[in-house]
Amino acid sequence: MNKILNFFKSVSPFALILICVCIGIVAKLIEKHFADIAMGLQLITFFLFLYTLGRFFDSKSKKK
Repeated sequence: MNKILNFFKSVSPFALILICVCIGIVAKLIEKHFADIAMGLQLITFFLFLYTLGRFFDSKSKKK
């Protein structure tokens, strides 16, 4: 679990955006057959995107 948390803390915001896009595409592809799983993936994508935006703007405000 610590390895996963360390990964999300150390990876750049742009890589996290790319991960969000990939998970979102997978969610859309399986939406017709597995609606519940797709909804969970979309929820994960949304929270990961919000986390990424927070990290991005936090890093921009610390540089000033």
